Amino acid sequence: MADWTAPFHAPKFSDAQFEKVHDAYVKKNGYTITVPALDDIIHINVPAPMTPVEELLWKLRRFNEIPTARLVELRAVKERKRAKYLAMLKSPSPEWVRSAGAILTALDDVQDALSTLACIGAITAALIGGTAAALLAGPVGWLAGTAALLALINPYSRGKGPRGKPKTGRSAKRELEKFTDANPFDKKARVRVAKRLKKINLGIPNLIEALQVTDQIFGVGISIGPIMGFAQDMASGFIRQLGGAQVKMEMTPPMYPGHVRKALKCLKTQSVLHGVTWESDLSDDAASMIAANLSLQVAEPYVTQWNPIDQVDGLSSMLLTCPQPTDILSIEIIKESGRELKDVCNWPQNLSPEISFADLQAATAPKAAANLLHFAQENKNDPLACIAGQNAHNFALGAMEAIEGPGQVEVVYPVTERIILIILGQGWCYPDDITDAQVAKFEEWIYVHEHMGTMPTYKDIWRYPQTFCGFTWAKSPDEY
Repeated sequence: MADWTAPFHAPKFSDAQFEKVHDAYVKKNGYTITVPALDDIIHINVPAPMTPVEELLWKLRRFNEIPTARLVELRAVKERKRAKYLAMLKSPSPEWVRSAGAILTALDDVQDALSTLACIGAITAALIGGTAAALLAGPVGWLAGTAALLALINPYSRGKGPRGKPKTGRSAKRELEKFTDANPFDKKARVRVAKRLKKINLGIPNLIEALQVTDQIFGVGISIGPIMGFAQDMASGFIRQLGGAQVKMEMTPPMYPGHVRKALKCLKTQSVLHGVTWESDLSDDAASMIAANLSLQVAEPYVTQWNPIDQVDGLSSMLLTCPQPTDILSIEIIKESGRELKDVCNWPQNLSPEISFADLQAATAPKAAANLLHFAQENKNDPLACIAGQNAHNFALGAMEAIEGPGQVEVVYPVTERIILIILGQGWCYPDDITDAQVAKFEEWIYVHEHMGTMPTYKDIWRYPQTFCGFTWAKSPDEY
């Protein structure tokens, strides 16, 4: 096993410091987030948020005082939101209908987090090089199972793809490591000792102390997101103790800067988005995973400083109010549909305006894990989806680290992947006269090690083909 540490923690900023950094970012990039992907750049377009002046003019219906181009943009944003909202109301599932306003609010919070936090967060995007292209174009795409990894070195399955023939050798090793390091389906992880999560009696520790594929831990991370924003929700009146008892805290929570409050809000509303079964909206689903990772990076140092699990008694039984819309366009859309907020702003997990942390966690974790798997299967060859999955992976393990502390998260890489990395790292490849039968014999040996959980040394990987398969590794042409 290897220790896992979050690759990036956002620095702390005061409101004034953050505004300076954010304004400089927007001046340079606008509200378009760019992510490198293979031989192209992916652009994630986020609508520019309304300014306080624009919001006031909109409320007063003084549309003529808003510049024409901007007014057209805002009306287009509203119509896109309306289309999504009305589609939810037409769903045969009561989860979508009675939570349509809450889901619309959650999507607002995702957009707000992206437009606000991209200037200080780091979007995970390890999708470069021919090796990544070969995996992404393959039959299982970025799910990258054992067979897909073995195909990278197999001359009978390494055909020339749309971006050229994948390399072998050390350059391919570096590309493969970057691509698989944040893949939520190719490794297992666990928390050594879930000391804090055991305090709140949610049934999580038995799950995360055992080795799990990262997509399962993603579900747990999403389900505990609302806990991280406890102090903010308490101050806003969105939390109450069952039976009306006074909430007891060890220490008064700190005041959070504005951008941190947005991050915590996004982490909370992720549970709304994963309270329903996803129906494969690539853009919205990918944005939510990227926003979750950015929000966690920003919130982590504050959660470490004031961890609700350490500070609050009886956390699991407290009731949490469903997120309510604050965006003026979303509020208008709901009212114009003839619905009251109370009719469409319910937790999809129980179709109620309130839910306990325990019930929210239990209902959300498995659905979030299933949503991630469904998203990957539906978009297995899409670069943006792959990047979203990598952000989901780092969010999942980062959430465990944020709650339990540094040094508590361990990962185990698949045996097949480690063997492939050794072969590439040594600059080896199959010889030109290799046969199908020889390749099959060697791969069978790898499958046995994968099944047994044993890891051969690089000397074993060199000697086994000579002794039992009838070939000797050649030097990769990419090494010359």
